[in-house]
Amino acid sequence: MSTIIVIVFLFSCSTKNTEVNQDGIKRISMGTEFSNTIDYFSDTSFIPLEFCEDCIVGDIHKILKVKDGFVISDKNISNQVFKFSDNGVFQFKIGDKGDGLGNYLLPFDISLIPSTDQIAILDQNQRKIIFYSLEDGSFLRELPINFQAKSIQFLSPNTVAVHFDGKFSGNEKDYLGGILDLKKGEFIYLGVNDFSKTDQNKTAGDFYFSGHELIFSKSLNDTIYSVFEKKITPKYFIDFGEKKVSDEIKILPLMDMRMRMMQELPHYHNGNFIENDNFLFFLWWGKDEFENLAFYNKANDKLDLIKGRDQIIKRPFFMDNQYLYSFLTNSDYESLNTEPFFGLSQNQVILKVELK
Repeated sequence: MSTIIVIVFLFSCSTKNTEVNQDGIKRISMGTEFSNTIDYFSDTSFIPLEFCEDCIVGDIHKILKVKDGFVISDKNISNQVFKFSDNGVFQFKIGDKGDGLGNYLLPFDISLIPSTDQIAILDQNQRKIIFYSLEDGSFLRELPINFQAKSIQFLSPNTVAVHFDGKFSGNEKDYLGGILDLKKGEFIYLGVNDFSKTDQNKTAGDFYFSGHELIFSKSLNDTIYSVFEKKITPKYFIDFGEKKVSDEIKILPLMDMRMRMMQELPHYHNGNFIENDNFLFFLWWGKDEFENLAFYNKANDKLDLIKGRDQIIKRPFFMDNQYLYSFLTNSDYESLNTEPFFGLSQNQVILKVELK
């Protein structure tokens, strides 16, 4: 692991423009100005992921921070799940690619199981959730499912939150989130009412747990939810004002919806809602071709907006009260023009940023 002190000058506009409505939902009004500097970060460490024949990570779909390292899924190229140490050393693959008992054709999503040393992999192609040991990646058991899911997040060993995979058609809203009780074998809660076709606009991530609480966000929906064992409740509303994606756009046929968004360039979040005791962090799209960052400072009730092209933090996945973790592709890392340089033929690089 290489440690480099990085002085980050990020351009933003700090605004004190939030309010809590009568339902307890905090509304965060998004601005459009990027001007003042902010200084949230101190020490930055680069952790290159080991590159070997058995640990080639083609495209990171999701990273989970575990107590002794990282679990990484690649559902687009290698179609496998890997375990790396805190220092980026490859440890083992989790499960095997294939059909039949204990194998997955495609790791649609991964989730840690609270109060255990286990991880679950969603294989939507074979309609099952497979359980493995985090100690050595060995197969434990599997559970057949009868629903279409985009992603899952275990809330306890017997309760799992589900982001349903809609049919991407029609002009009616539907429930896109639910909580499944595995003992009862039934959903005990359904919520997050929206147009299913909006999930075609992919976000950087929907379920995120950062040691604070589990947050759920979905594409083109400005309400952000807290997820509990028996319900999903609105927590934040990201208010883009007149620049939001309206229902008028959402009800259009899919291709027309995409064309209208290209023409009007509405503003919307891109997921990755992570928070600790002091900050809420997320990605959002404005009029530029770059993703932007937003830091909401809970202590002083201020929102800092950061231009995407200026950011070193591009793909965050975990934050506690001390560190924020993100990752860089090799092209990202090359553009930093920093030393040491790990080479473009290697795996991705984990970014560990100390918070002030």
